[in-house]
Amino acid sequence: MKNKLFIFSIVSVLAMLNACSTTNDSSSIFDSSSEENSSTTISSSVDDSSSEVEENNDKRIDDNLFKNPSLEYRPMVMMHNSSIKLVDDVYERGYGGIVTNVTWDKNYLNSPLAFSRLSSVLDHAINDLGMYAYIYDEYGYPSGTAYGQTLKDNPEYEALGLVVQYLPIKAKKSGTIDLLYGHKAIETAYVYDGDSKDTMDLGSGEDVSSLINDKKDSITYTNRTSTNKVLVAYMSKRWYENTHSMENWYAQQRYINMLEKEPTEKFINLTYQKYYEEIGEYFNNGIRAFFTDEPAHQGTYFTISDRNRTVLDVPDLNIPIVECLNYSNSLFDVFKNTYGYDLKNKLGYLYVDDNSSEAKQVRMDFYMLTSDLFQNNYLKQIATWCESKNVKSSGHLLLEECLYQNPWFEGNMIQLLGQMGIPGTDLLFSTPQAAFNASCIVSKMASSAANFLGKEDTFAEISGAFDGTAGNTFEKICSVGVQVAMGINNFASYYYQGNDIPFDDDKIFSAALGRMRYMVTGSTNNADVLLYYPYEGVSAETLPSTNMYEPTASAKEISDNFTDMCQTLGSKQINYDLVDYLNLSKCSVENGYLVSPTKNKYKAIVIPYTTALRSEAILKLKEAVDNGVCVIINDFDEVVSETNKNDYAKVFKEIASKATQVRSSNAAANLIRNKGYQSLSLNDDYATKIYTSKKVNKNYSLYPIVNAYDEDKTYTITLDTLGKTKYYNAVDGTITDLVSLNSNNKNVVNVTLPKYSTGFIVVFK
Repeated sequence: MKNKLFIFSIVSVLAMLNACSTTNDSSSIFDSSSEENSSTTISSSVDDSSSEVEENNDKRIDDNLFKNPSLEYRPMVMMHNSSIKLVDDVYERGYGGIVTNVTWDKNYLNSPLAFSRLSSVLDHAINDLGMYAYIYDEYGYPSGTAYGQTLKDNPEYEALGLVVQYLPIKAKKSGTIDLLYGHKAIETAYVYDGDSKDTMDLGSGEDVSSLINDKKDSITYTNRTSTNKVLVAYMSKRWYENTHSMENWYAQQRYINMLEKEPTEKFINLTYQKYYEEIGEYFNNGIRAFFTDEPAHQGTYFTISDRNRTVLDVPDLNIPIVECLNYSNSLFDVFKNTYGYDLKNKLGYLYVDDNSSEAKQVRMDFYMLTSDLFQNNYLKQIATWCESKNVKSSGHLLLEECLYQNPWFEGNMIQLLGQMGIPGTDLLFSTPQAAFNASCIVSKMASSAANFLGKEDTFAEISGAFDGTAGNTFEKICSVGVQVAMGINNFASYYYQGNDIPFDDDKIFSAALGRMRYMVTGSTNNADVLLYYPYEGVSAETLPSTNMYEPTASAKEISDNFTDMCQTLGSKQINYDLVDYLNLSKCSVENGYLVSPTKNKYKAIVIPYTTALRSEAILKLKEAVDNGVCVIINDFDEVVSETNKNDYAKVFKEIASKATQVRSSNAAANLIRNKGYQSLSLNDDYATKIYTSKKVNKNYSLYPIVNAYDEDKTYTITLDTLGKTKYYNAVDGTITDLVSLNSNNKNVVNVTLPKYSTGFIVVFK
């Protein structure tokens, strides 16, 4: 949730939504004069990679329903202060659903009257109008606090951090480290050989925790050796000041600890269970899902602004800002039970990099564990509760866009999002290019997680919060279309702010989004390529920071390379899914393809630059490269694997020698193009603002295609499916027959794509 406390203007009930008028003017879509040029640069083989993924999909497109989609396909509006009049307004504007909640006031979750009013709004929306709803699970954001009630009477549920202090102590000298102001306790302490933090030998640690005084607020060490030492004290604190829970755009309040399960248990009982008791009759009867908003670890520090916001917990800005790790009182025990070794002996590697394999392995283990704990303690508990009540869990996490921030704030995004019933994200731009730059990462994270698990629905919260809603109606539609091309099919809009958007513009917007969802529903993703998500690599290079935009140079290099690869593949019309080590390990290798459990056959896998790979990924890559799968590696041949798996790192060298090495993302994309690993290709290699993908079912293949240019574009397009071909314009609802040419068993058409348009090329079988 960003910039989300809105005062909604209530407008009078307006006339019923008129059916969208459409035409079938094909002159702007097909130009027969260019047919003679459409047989060039075409692969000679028939693609069969979609033959298995379409078996369970038997939808047929209803052209009338496309032109005027029913409410179930139309987008939602976010309204935190809902009313019957407001619901009527969004209904008249063509929206199909609402995301709402019980009134935000001092009696939040504890007012029978507020729930009665919410029930009336839902009854009107669902039963009178035929709309659907999501329930927003927090007062403001981030989710998890129940507006202070989760921590009330349970201060032990608050997020904790672990900071470090260093003191060089010369031979035969003594030194003391005192607890920092505002911190809780010195939890453990070690001495290392060396003259300073930068030169100490992290493998020489000696536990001196017994020297911590009874109050846990001081430690004194006397160096009786003849060598210099560095005393290191690790101290806990209530982690609030300068974090996202203080610097979010809604309210300053302390936050829960995601490393423990009890805070989320209480949050569910306070919030989810209360909704079930009060409005459970609408669960799976209009209410489809719960929306959880930006839950996260505290992670690292934000730059503090002077933005006005509600203050529930006054921060103490005298508390020093020191590099900090996510921590809990049970963390050391859980770590040892998980990995079989004592983290306290290795803590130095989490704060300082000596460039050793052991340091990278400890960091991989640590950030894998914090990811798993967040997944199990928060997301899984909520998903399990929702499933038991026949609704879905959904929403989005914090700062998904930047790989180097993933270990700090959440973890392995592919696994985390896969835990949701409806994997979701947010995308807060209103201009297509900005939308693509983020969507090729965040939308692909959600859609890839869903695709691998066979989940039909994905979700996005949409607004112009990050660009001041600079885009006009058609640019906003195109920005959403980019996300559809990247695999998202449900949308909740903050673009609507009462009556500040012209009524007719809203009707165009809601109808266009409804057409998009209608078209992609009932078909299955059919990506050509896998792109590896190197979470373990960036984890291996992650150190704590005092600023969320200041990672280590190596973490940033891995992150930047991954971002560049996503953007390059997407801008060159290469349809890819993201895959992490776990999902990759579950793929089979069949006849030169990597095959997912949902039977998507991938022709290639791209491994962006990384310094570490899990052994599961290495084993699968070895199997793939030995059995004819196209493995593309971005110019590296050495990695570290996890603890006790060093031999697997040697296996990667063999993989790298057999794989195709490329020096850039452009080289990877061009290689994929040259091999014909594209379900859709253009006759213009430099059309970088055309975004596409492919979905299939028994009756047709569907190619979302987005023109993000500010001018009409005409292309010769080659498709990998033969059959009668039509173009469905999601913006105006027109449907046009395309004249196609069978060239070397490929389908070639000429299409003019209107500026800022989202459409679908459909090939009927």
